[in-house]
Amino acid sequence: MKTLKLFIIMSLFFLLVSCQRWEQKKEVGDELEKMIWKEEPHFVISVEEAKSEIKQKMLRLKKFLAEQNLEGMLFTQVRNVNWITAGLVNTQIVLNKDVGAASLLVMKDGKKYLICNGSEAGRLMDEDLKNLGYELKLYNWYESNPVKDVRGNIIKEITGNTRIGSDIDFPGTVLVADVFKPVRYSLTDTEIKRYRWLGELTTEAVVEVCKRIKQGMNEFEIEAMTSAELRSRGILPTVLLIGVDERIFKYRHALPGGAEVKNYAMVNVVAEKWGMPIAVTRFVHFGNLPEELQTKLEKTAIVNAYYEASTKAGTVITQIWDECKKWYANVGYPDEWMKHHQGGSIGYDDREYVMYPDNMNKVQDRQAFAWNPTITGAKVEETIIAYQDSIEVITKCKDWPMINIELNGKIYPQPGILLKDADTGEIIQQEIKTIKP
Repeated sequence: MKTLKLFIIMSLFFLLVSCQRWEQKKEVGDELEKMIWKEEPHFVISVEEAKSEIKQKMLRLKKFLAEQNLEGMLFTQVRNVNWITAGLVNTQIVLNKDVGAASLLVMKDGKKYLICNGSEAGRLMDEDLKNLGYELKLYNWYESNPVKDVRGNIIKEITGNTRIGSDIDFPGTVLVADVFKPVRYSLTDTEIKRYRWLGELTTEAVVEVCKRIKQGMNEFEIEAMTSAELRSRGILPTVLLIGVDERIFKYRHALPGGAEVKNYAMVNVVAEKWGMPIAVTRFVHFGNLPEELQTKLEKTAIVNAYYEASTKAGTVITQIWDECKKWYANVGYPDEWMKHHQGGSIGYDDREYVMYPDNMNKVQDRQAFAWNPTITGAKVEETIIAYQDSIEVITKCKDWPMINIELNGKIYPQPGILLKDADTGEIIQQEIKTIKP
């Protein structure tokens, strides 16, 4: 009898413990789920807004086709498919490839075709392209290969012997990728709406990582945290530069190598959604900044403010190139501009173009830029949109130390370095400093 009572008591005890463990696991699982996915919207604009944007894009495309003496344009680059469909359609199956798994043929007369094999047809037509007026032109997957490629025949059946432009080297088409790029530089209202959301959320992810960095963490761990924070918001990282301490001073592009944080860490990302990349860099330092690093940061912030002030619609890029060397000289670091490219236009490519001598591109109204000036050990990188007489920083965040640079009576806020107490890891509050060069 005693044995039976003991068995019952032990059974109840194990049942209670099991229930408690299950509840604990459920709580951990719920917390993990919240960390993994933050329930961010997949689309920021409505379908109606997207269709309105596509109409504007079609007008631009028709103008381009007329200028290039083309009857249609074939889009296979993932970013161009995103562009012409207002971010509704994604053909990127292999994440490190810009050539998508399907092509969109858009004709001057407004007819639109999806050219793809059966692996992609159902998803693309069912979920988006049928509603956008595309007609399916299907081929078998094995009919597109180095020996025989039926896609050229499909295009010829649709277009006859007319000239068709393409953004990749494609059978029966004229490669016009480079001359097409400027068509997408000037952002529409709804593109800016998406881009603002993306800039805010990308920066939020980077800031969250910076706040969680602790001394002793290694660069691979920070890289994984950064990737997770971006993916948890539905954003795809395409560049992850994570460096700490002396590696930041030694290497402009510090790919993570496993070094552990002692005092100083950098999180530098390019990340995208809807084919639109955002570039942003932030730094963390444990303890007060050394005077040399403080000086370098402030001087880099001044240079970036000059870049922002100069990025106005109508400005020729070579003018900015000529001026930038003076900016570096004026802050006391005349040779630093030679040690890393200075950035340039962004929007539908990590850089649509970088600044270089005799770059005759003109800044377009509503064009995005990401300048990234560096002085060894310090860097400032934001994504901005240029307008006629102003710029909009879309990578700003509410809770980050800032440095105000005043140029010609106008304030250009620049990101500072997040400071943490070396003993407790607590964030040190900083007053906003205003600098007049």
